[in-house]
Amino acid sequence: MNNTEWFSIRTLTLPATAVALLVAFFIVWLVLRVQFPKKWSGVYGDAVFTFILVWKFSIIVTDFKTVIAQPFAILYFNGGTMGVILGVMAASLQIWWKRKKLQFDATGIVACSWAIILTQSIYQWLVVLLNDNQINSEVITLIVLSTLTILILWKMTVINRALFLYTIGLISVAFFQPHGLWQPAVWVSVILLILGIAIYDYSKKFSQSI
Repeated sequence: MNNTEWFSIRTLTLPATAVALLVAFFIVWLVLRVQFPKKWSGVYGDAVFTFILVWKFSIIVTDFKTVIAQPFAILYFNGGTMGVILGVMAASLQIWWKRKKLQFDATGIVACSWAIILTQSIYQWLVVLLNDNQINSEVITLIVLSTLTILILWKMTVINRALFLYTIGLISVAFFQPHGLWQPAVWVSVILLILGIAIYDYSKKFSQSI
């Protein structure tokens, strides 16, 4: 989706996509806090913090010349699309490295799946609601992702299949959006799918070895 709106908070001006992401993070954290043991909302909060940190300062990697020429650019800019992907990769790797310490049981796997699906869906919903894009792409996004999210979270039994189905749905929706498959949401969804399946498989092997 194209960003068409900007929001000002005193001297800070944020695009609607950034506002949507921050609100989505908070809502999902709150859902995890209420629905699951406190541990899992903490894991999610740590991952979000890592994502924001890497995304913000990834401009050092993505536009090093600008940072050298204007060091204060770090305060006002971020790594853009590549920064988003790097941030998601860093957060995913953080969770994977901590997998033994976290001890993903059945509840943890469900919490992880909820976090992956809800973060993407709520972000997409808010981007649609906060911006002004083509009606057909907005309606398709809302209907498809809402239906998938409700069905998967309500009837979720096989986690890896549920995550795969959701990712296919999001990629299908992307075809009807302005940037098609060449948008961060698609790549992010694939990375999160890999993370979810990897944790699910690790959890199964770990439980069998006990």
